[in-house]
Amino acid sequence: MKKPATYLLLLFLVLTSCEKKNSTVEFEQEVFDEVFINIVDSTYTDKRLYTRFPTKFQENDPSFTAETKAIENDTLNLIIAVAKRFKNTKIPKNKKFIFKDYKELPEVENYQNWTEKYKRFIGVMYFSYITFDKAKENGSLEVSYSCGAKCGLGYKVYLKKINKKWKVIKTENTWIS
Repeated sequence: MKKPATYLLLLFLVLTSCEKKNSTVEFEQEVFDEVFINIVDSTYTDKRLYTRFPTKFQENDPSFTAETKAIENDTLNLIIAVAKRFKNTKIPKNKKFIFKDYKELPEVENYQNWTEKYKRFIGVMYFSYITFDKAKENGSLEVSYSCGAKCGLGYKVYLKKINKKWKVIKTENTWIS
């Protein structure tokens, strides 16, 4: 007689723990969606500038300097490939960035195919899981920005819930390639 009660208790525990796990993932996705643009804006690097190294002859060349300034001022409609963390991530429309799904084109060395297809392509961004404190008032995640073979940056991004809204409060550069 005790066996059915034990099985029911076990079934109840399994079902309630699954729901809890699912709601944690949903919570993480909601936070990620809320701060996505702020994370990108605080960590992206324009590949067109990051990989632009002047030669000895170009250092004082006015045309090279003018081209660099033009790229620095060209900050709208930059293309970033995003390796989505969540199936249902809501990639918002934005004047500064156009987001493309990373799976759209196969990866090749230096993302040459992306650069050929999109002249304003500036790199690929990858995001880790968000880890939260017990109160779910603070969180952090790792962001990797790749602009080709041996070209990239890594960041630790700190989040905080302020007035019921999630904010990026600090960004630390953790690696460079």
